[in-house]
Amino acid sequence: MKRYPVQHPIPRFGLAPAPLALALLMSGCATPQGGPAPETAAAAAAEVSAIADAPRAYPRFSDIPALPEDVRPLAVWGQIASDVLAGGSDLVRDTSEETWTLRDTESFASEARLEAGPPVSPVSATAAAEAFAREVRKRATPPPPPVR
Repeated sequence: MKRYPVQHPIPRFGLAPAPLALALLMSGCATPQGGPAPETAAAAAAEVSAIADAPRAYPRFSDIPALPEDVRPLAVWGQIASDVLAGGSDLVRDTSEETWTLRDTESFASEARLEAGPPVSPVSATAAAEAFAREVRKRATPPPPPVR
C-alpha cells in the first residue's frame, strides 16, 4: 500500500501557528466583558442571603386534608377492573372467528320466506305506465279561453 505525504493548507507553517491561535482565542475569554461589577455582585449576594435566611411558614402534616368519605375503597376499584377485563375476554370469545361461520342458511331463508308471506305478482309496467299517461293527459288539457 502506497502512502502519500500529508499536505498542509499553508505548506511553510505546518502546525506551528496552532498554539498561537488557541492562545488568542482563549485570551478573549479572560477579559471581563459583560459580568456584573464587583460591588453590585456583593450587594446581590447580600440580598440573596437575606431572602434565603428570612423566616417563613412551611406546611405541616396536619395541613394535609383528610381522605374523603364518598370515595369507593381500593378493593372495589380492583373488582371493577377485573370485571372489565372479564367482559373483554368474554367479548373476544364471543366474537372469535369460528362463531361467525355461515351454517344452516337454507332453513334461515325458508323461515324468512314464510314470515314474508306469499310472493306478490309483479304488476305490468306497461299497464301502470299507460294509466299514468292517461292521468297526465287528463290534467294537461288547457282551460277554455276567456270570454271577451
